[in-house]
Amino acid sequence: MLNIKEYPLTLRPVVRRGLLACTILFLLWLAWQTLSGAFRQISRSRTVGQKVETVVQLECGLLSVLVVLTSFRCRRWAPPIRTIWGISLATAAGISSLVWGPPMPLIGILFVGISLLVARAVTWALRTTLSG
Repeated sequence: MLNIKEYPLTLRPVVRRGLLACTILFLLWLAWQTLSGAFRQISRSRTVGQKVETVVQLECGLLSVLVVLTSFRCRRWAPPIRTIWGISLATAAGISSLVWGPPMPLIGILFVGISLLVARAVTWALRTTLSG
């Protein structure tokens, strides 16, 4: 008879590494998208709201890179950087639906909610994969 205690599940490290790789790739993709988008819209920013959103988007892109870097270096800075990143992601998402095109407050609230869920999932994935 096969005793489970004698044969521990070996996929756990593989799953953790895969989750970490996917999370890092997502953050790098997000950094690229936010930074390239912000640089494209700098010249098109006319109103104060559009300029503020562009700056917040640039900040979000830079913080995405910092989240990746602090996951491996200067780890004591990781929790506050992840928190600030989540706030900037939600802020950029929420403001964008208000300042680009017709103002859509309900869509802005939806964007903020989704981005906070994404930030929470990324934070959980990094904490889970890097703690063990």
